[in-house]
Amino acid sequence: MTAPTAAQGGHPGAQRPDDAAGPKRLRILLVGAGGVIGRWVHGALRDRHEVISAGLEPAQEPQQLQLDLTDTAALVQALHALGPLDAVISTAGRARFGPLALAQPAGIDASVYGLGLHDKLMGQVNLALAARAVLRPGGSITLTSGTTSTEPVIGGAGLSLVNGALESWARAAATELPQGWRLNVVSPSLVEGTPEAACAAFPGFELVSGHRVALAYVRCLMSGITGQVLRI
Repeated sequence: MTAPTAAQGGHPGAQRPDDAAGPKRLRILLVGAGGVIGRWVHGALRDRHEVISAGLEPAQEPQQLQLDLTDTAALVQALHALGPLDAVISTAGRARFGPLALAQPAGIDASVYGLGLHDKLMGQVNLALAARAVLRPGGSITLTSGTTSTEPVIGGAGLSLVNGALESWARAAATELPQGWRLNVVSPSLVEGTPEAACAAFPGFELVSGHRVALAYVRCLMSGITGQVLRI
């Protein structure tokens, strides 16, 4: 297999697996580390890199911090406090699932879509924007959308809205990032370990191996691609 070229979406300075020095140990912020996907990603990275875990729950260990994507000021402050990072990965983001019949014309705050717009969409967008203040040259940002961006399900219009918007934003934003920074999105289907109640809302969808999903995040981190949406 040949190394990715710039025309294929790869970064010219990307490290190749056969580099004599071997893979560099990276300092990574993983937001959503306690979730289904986050636990798989954390397991894939923790032995080779320094992983700082973030989530809604109070921190229990030194390498953990509490972070709410909807609190922009606190988000910016937390990133500044962390200092230089090689990568930021988000497997976080909340959105409301429900029938279209319950959706009424409303402002964003009052809308049934408000949670997803504030949290999963703008929360991750603001995380990526804030990361520029601490990301080292050549650093990587990876966000998470979901299968409903291209595979609609009944009751999932709100998820389709935020997932599709996030993917489009990331593709465009990646073209403007300086310093060799890279921006990608992973769009997973139902992941191994997803609660049965959530699986029931996706009839006919096959569960994807957690290991396979984690590899998509590793690829975004290490392969040099940018502006890509990896559908798993």
